[in-house]
Amino acid sequence: MARRKFATLKSFLNYIGVEGNRTIFTWVSASEGDRFAQVIKGVTQAVRELGPASKLVKKI
Repeated sequence: MARRKFATLKSFLNYIGVEGNRTIFTWVSASEGDRFAQVIKGVTQAVRELGPASKLVKKI
């Protein structure tokens, strides 16, 4: 059920102009602290490489 909800969320984000690479869905157990840290670092790096979301940045 969570995967279906995430797919709907990702579709909506794409619709409003947020790139799909800014979100991720993965399973991490509470006992997998190192894996959680790796996933967060990877997502953070990917989002930094994408830069600001152009549709969400107020233009002056």
